[in-house]
Parts: sequence; structure tokens; C-alpha cells
Amino acid sequence: YSNQKLGQARGEAAQVREDAAAYKNRVVQEAEGEAQRFISVYDEYVKAPDVTRKRLYLETMERVLKDSSKVIVEQGNGQGVVPYLPLPALQPKPPAPAAPAANTGGTQ
Repeated sequence: YSNQKLGQARGEAAQVREDAAAYKNRVVQEAEGEAQRFISVYDEYVKAPDVTRKRLYLETMERVLKDSSKVIVEQGNGQGVVPYLPLPALQPKPPAPAAPAANTGGTQ
């Protein structure tokens, strides 16, 4: 009995170590990827600060506002608020699959 439990415990310990090593590798790779993306953006920022700043702003606004109801505000000498027509929301949706008919009769 003790040999069985000891073998089982060693197997579980080996599994935990392997999971921890895999987690470590994943976290390190994600951090290295993020650092590389940052360096890439920084290099572009050094070349063209205004363009990169505007691009980062627009990408952030796109990500933040993608799931919200939208109102477009025009900059400069415009009329102010420009209505936004949500064309994808106006597209007809495919009909939902019909639910199976419920048995309304008694027992048979």
C-alpha cells in the first residue's frame, strides 16, 4: 500500500513540476513578446512621434469603443455631433432554429 501511495505521490509531484515549468515558459515568452512589441512601437515613435501617437490613440479608441453605442464628434469647424448609423445592426438577422415541439398530450 505504501509503495502504491509513494509512486502516486511521485507521479503527482512530477506532473506539478512539469506544469510549473510550462507555466514559467509561457509567462516568459509572453513577456518577451510584449517587450519586443514595445521596442517596435518605440522605434516607430522615434522615427515619427506625431504619427505614432495618433495611431496609438486611434487603435486604443477603436478597442475601447467597439462594443459601445457610438456618437461621432467632429473636430474643428464642423457641426459638432455627427449621427452614427449602425449599418451592421440594421442588417436582417438569420432566423433562429426552431425549438422542438413540446409534447402537449398526456401519457401514452
